[in-house]
Amino acid sequence: MGAIGPYHYKVWVIGEILDKYESCKNGRRLPRSKIFVKPPEEKGKLFRDAYFVDVVIYAVDIENIIDSLEYPLNEIIRKRYFEGDVRTFMEDYGIKSKREARRLIVRAVNKFFHEIQKYRRRSKGKVA
Repeated sequence: MGAIGPYHYKVWVIGEILDKYESCKNGRRLPRSKIFVKPPEEKGKLFRDAYFVDVVIYAVDIENIIDSLEYPLNEIIRKRYFEGDVRTFMEDYGIKSKREARRLIVRAVNKFFHEIQKYRRRSKGKVA
């Protein structure tokens, strides 16, 4: 398997963040817990050529970032439409054009990833 593209890299990072966030939200960890995201060892080859910076973020801040996104971008992230078939998103939101639905999903992924990166840069150097 070769290197992944930027979009799929972002989808993976967001998926990992949401997995760990949902774990906190379901009571397995405290809401103020830090979430660490880094590529697992078995996926090392997959991320060989990808630029990866470990992400450290508080669980409560993930909710704030999702809430700050405009509608329907926040719903795309919250309901993880970026991981499924675009037709599911189209049916749920009454979108007729596959191209338009795909554009919204890509926009949501890019926007959320950008906000995570902004958060990471802002919190860099802060002692938790």
